[in-house]
Amino acid sequence: MPDLALLAPGSRILVAGARVTGRAIVAALAHRDVHLSVCDDDTAAARALVAADAMAPADAIARMADFDLVVTSPGFPPTAPVLAAAVSAGVPIWGDVELAWRLDASGAYGPPRRWLVVTGTNGKTTTTSMLYDMLIADGRRAVLCGNIGDPVLDVLAQTSDVLAVEVSSFQLFWAPSLRPEAGVVLNIAEDHLDWHGGFPAYSAAKARALDGRVAVVGLGDPAAAALLPHSPAPVKVGFRLGEPAVGELGVRDGMLVDRAFADDLTLAEVAVIPVAGPVGILDALGAAALARAVDVPAAAIATALAGFQVGRHRAERVGVLGGVTYVDDS
Repeated sequence: MPDLALLAPGSRILVAGARVTGRAIVAALAHRDVHLSVCDDDTAAARALVAADAMAPADAIARMADFDLVVTSPGFPPTAPVLAAAVSAGVPIWGDVELAWRLDASGAYGPPRRWLVVTGTNGKTTTTSMLYDMLIADGRRAVLCGNIGDPVLDVLAQTSDVLAVEVSSFQLFWAPSLRPEAGVVLNIAEDHLDWHGGFPAYSAAKARALDGRVAVVGLGDPAAAALLPHSPAPVKVGFRLGEPAVGELGVRDGMLVDRAFADDLTLAEVAVIPVAGPVGILDALGAAALARAVDVPAAAIATALAGFQVGRHRAERVGVLGGVTYVDDS
């Protein structure tokens, strides 16, 4: 069970950031007997959260030795002065996902949920939405959350058994304890390198999605595929556009096929996937892998894909002209 000693009564906690995530952090901790401070460049926003102890980052830096823990919004990079000061002072830093994971796993909101985590440079939102639809089609008490919408901290009080969580590399960087039931890294391309300080660090942050029971990667993406052998997960799964080997999901004769969680199970027709092109197939395979990790049957996967509503600008078919289908994937 994750350690909550830093949230013990009387602990002094600094919340870095006063926007959506900061508000969720404060709300999650407000009922605990801890002293909360909030720092933000917009001190008025910080005062709206904790009127008694709001401050600018410079003031937080000057007082850093007074704090037992910093809980940061994901937009703050490790080089942010307030977080660099925390490191220098030996003050632990958690992100909002780290806090949510520890609270949930400790039983603070009842029986811990099964976390299904989706990350990748591209396709996260579509894949997480497909996964959620698959869970709902199977009658699961599921919640869609994370980078896709409501912070995880905001949904823990809801009745649910499983969370479909979209997570960014920023959130994963600040969530070293996260151990999901299953996690997928769809792909990794050069992105946010200024925040992470280079591609190796960016890739390492994404790899934290693979630290739970089931690790899933897109085998067609070399950077993502390279993470699988190094994952500590006892179950390792890949997915590809072609014929799947044992331990993989893939495509055969126009059908999505599972050879990872079953001997050879047909899941759905490729033709029913409403997201255009190979990207839609890959997103569906990534979602299906996580769904199969928690025993969602093929019928629910097929039903969810057939009824899936494509998000705006995400491989969205916008029309056909002269026999050519035009797709908005902006």
